[in-house]
Amino acid sequence: MTVLIAGGDSFTFGSELPSQEHAWANLLADKLNMNICNTARPAASNSAIRRNVMNAVHKYRELDLFVAVMWSFPNRYEFRFAYDTGHLDSPWYSINPWTYNDENFEEHFFTKDDNTLEKQIENRKNAEALGMTAFAKSYVRNVAQTKYWEIYNSWCEIVMLQNYLVKHNIPYVFTQVDNSLFEFNGKIDNTLTALRADIDMTKFITNEGMFNWAKRTKQQFYTTHPHESAHKIWLDQILLQSDLLHKYII
Repeated sequence: MTVLIAGGDSFTFGSELPSQEHAWANLLADKLNMNICNTARPAASNSAIRRNVMNAVHKYRELDLFVAVMWSFPNRYEFRFAYDTGHLDSPWYSINPWTYNDENFEEHFFTKDDNTLEKQIENRKNAEALGMTAFAKSYVRNVAQTKYWEIYNSWCEIVMLQNYLVKHNIPYVFTQVDNSLFEFNGKIDNTLTALRADIDMTKFITNEGMFNWAKRTKQQFYTTHPHESAHKIWLDQILLQSDLLHKYII
């Protein structure tokens, strides 16, 4: 049986869902009659997504594979730290806006739920204690404070994974969490032009991110993540309507 290797962040991992079985990637695997290898991690950067998918492809390279990736927000960056970060993929760790911004957690997570806030505050304190918050703030201040850097890094990851899958003759489809992945109002120089031209947009199921779609269509949310009903609707009305997947539907 074919193995569907899924890549993504919390939207693919199934954060806040009753079970990962309700996440769009797992639902897709069931619909296509494939086994699932869900490599997604909450708060993952696009670098982490690419790395985890490549690792899984290499691990299961002797099997029939199909890859489905939902790319994350571009303002996340992964690093391999020199110490245990306490994270699932330690010493790898993705820094996010709530790692380096001094913001109100209730406003960021759109919730007053004590359990959700307590967990995020604990994560933030852990990052501060290990020095990751200070590093993240310095990195953003000196390197990553521009939209250009966000887009450049994410597009590099897309091209890298795309070319890797093509080289190994592995069928794949892409989508994204948020429209910001391809939104850039700055100057498009030769570097970005070359990267953008190399991305095979015909492999993207839709040009609208799941997060944007869910808000636009007024889907039910938990805190910042779509309800399980939204995952099912996203699968049925968006993913399975794509010609890219029709030949895999039994």
